[in-house]
Amino acid sequence: MKKFLSFSVTIVMLSLFAISCGKAPSNVLSGVKVQTNMVEEDLWMSFSADLNLGAMSFASISLPIVHPRGQTPVGQLELISGLSGQNQLKVSVNISELTDVQTTQAVLPNGNMIPLIANNQTIAIEIGKGARLYLTLSETVTAIGVAVPISAFDSIGQSLPGLNFFPIVATNDVIGTAGVFTGARAGQNGIAVVADVSKIVNLGKLLPSSEVSTFVLQAEEVQDDVQLDYRSHSGSKSQKSQLDSMIYKLHQKRAILRMR
Repeated sequence: MKKFLSFSVTIVMLSLFAISCGKAPSNVLSGVKVQTNMVEEDLWMSFSADLNLGAMSFASISLPIVHPRGQTPVGQLELISGLSGQNQLKVSVNISELTDVQTTQAVLPNGNMIPLIANNQTIAIEIGKGARLYLTLSETVTAIGVAVPISAFDSIGQSLPGLNFFPIVATNDVIGTAGVFTGARAGQNGIAVVADVSKIVNLGKLLPSSEVSTFVLQAEEVQDDVQLDYRSHSGSKSQKSQLDSMIYKLHQKRAILRMR
C-alpha cells in the first residue's frame, strides 16, 4: 500500500546573497517541494529547496543520512549545482525509522537558535562533513531544517561571528526561510534552510497512532504544545551591510561553495 502527497510552492524573499550592485537579491529561496510516500509501510519524506546563489554555486555532493545509533541508512542529503545560480538542496528521510531517536533542544552549528524550530524538542541528526538535519514532529506540526557548513564562509565568521540572518516568509501553505549563520570557528559558518510544512505533511493522518505516540513520549510533552517561532532573525544594519559586502565579493569570484 502506498500513499503519496506532493506539493510545490514558490517562495520569494529578501535575504542576504548579494548578486548585483552589491545589494541583496529578492529570490534566494525560489522554490520548495515536499513529498511523502509509504515504502514497505515506512513513511518517507522528501524535501527540496531551490536556492538562487547568484554567481556562486554549490560543489555537488551526496551524503547518506544514517541512524544516530549504528550505521543504518535512513536517508540522503544532496547539494546540486545548477545553471544561472540556481542550486538545489535535497533531503529524503525515513520518518518511521526515527521514532526511537531521542529529541533535544537543538541549535545551529554556531550554537544559535534554529529559525522557526526555536526551543521545541527536535530530532537532530549529524550528517557527514558537519551538516545537520532537524525534524520537529508532532501529530499537528511538521518542520524540517538543514544546516550546511560552507568552508568559504569561515572568513566571514572571523569578522562577524555569532550571527543569524534568516528572514521568514509565508507563501500559500509553506512558511520558510533560507539564510546564513556565522561563528568564530571553522565549521560554524554556512547556509541553513528551514520550513514549516505542517499544512502539507500531517503525521496524525500519515503515521499509525503507535508511531505518533512514540513521538509524544520522546518529546515528553503533549504534541499540541509544539509552537514554532515565526520571527525573522537578523543582526544590526551595519552587520547586514558588512555581511552583504563579503557575500558579494564571493559572488564576484564565482565562488564554489563546498561543505567542510
